[in-house]
Amino acid sequence: MTSNDDFIGRLENYLDEYEGVTPLPDAVRDAIRAELPHTTQRRVVIRVPWRKFPAMNTYARLAVAAIAVVAIGAVGIAVLRPGNSPGPGQAMTPSPEPSPSATSRPTPSPTSAPPLTQNFTSTLHGISMSYPEGWTAQAATEPWTGAGFVFGEPPADFLYDPVLTDHLFLTIASQPIGDSALDEWAAEKLAQEECSVTEPITVDGVTGLIGAADCNIAAVTTDGRAYMIWLYTSGDEAWLSPTFDRAWFEEVLATVQLHPEDAVE
Repeated sequence: MTSNDDFIGRLENYLDEYEGVTPLPDAVRDAIRAELPHTTQRRVVIRVPWRKFPAMNTYARLAVAAIAVVAIGAVGIAVLRPGNSPGPGQAMTPSPEPSPSATSRPTPSPTSAPPLTQNFTSTLHGISMSYPEGWTAQAATEPWTGAGFVFGEPPADFLYDPVLTDHLFLTIASQPIGDSALDEWAAEKLAQEECSVTEPITVDGVTGLIGAADCNIAAVTTDGRAYMIWLYTSGDEAWLSPTFDRAWFEEVLATVQLHPEDAVE
């Protein structure tokens, strides 16, 4: 028997003399064995039985109880949090509380789109149409050169939800194309938005093209001027596409009126 086991045996013999004290659990034994080699001990010559010192018995029992609590606590942490215990000299670091995202916004999820009660007329692009109640209109201030749309930039008109902003909007733009065919012009512009497959649609009595499937971009030309109308719904908001779908976009297109004679060249 090693000196550690001898100490544990003595400790258990001592505890047996008191009622209500149970044998040391295996976890406590292991903890004591692990700790004893690292603990500096002072030799004490015991010349008389411990029973002669009742006060010392009380202190000894408290010390043993403290060792047991510490050992059991250490074992409990090791069992309940495997691999997460700090190493020697390391302090436990609490997990940081999640902070709200700087770009977080409230996300409404209506079961139906708001009614088209507002009307917008683009003095620069020569077009008017209805848009949803509560949305914001931003008119274009520069002619469109045919480049791809970027939310909020001046060459296009933007009608958007004031809460979702660039996650949900309608945009309008036009440019003179002279005698160019709509099919050729529309194919180029729709391809810029990864919307190469099209199908026919009528806008203000004129036959135009619209992207197939979920590509909600329409193109139409009249009197040498070509128009593009785009419904954008962000994939970050799962409820947007089912609510503002192709059927809703076609309702918007049904309100469009083209007046190229009023457009600014």
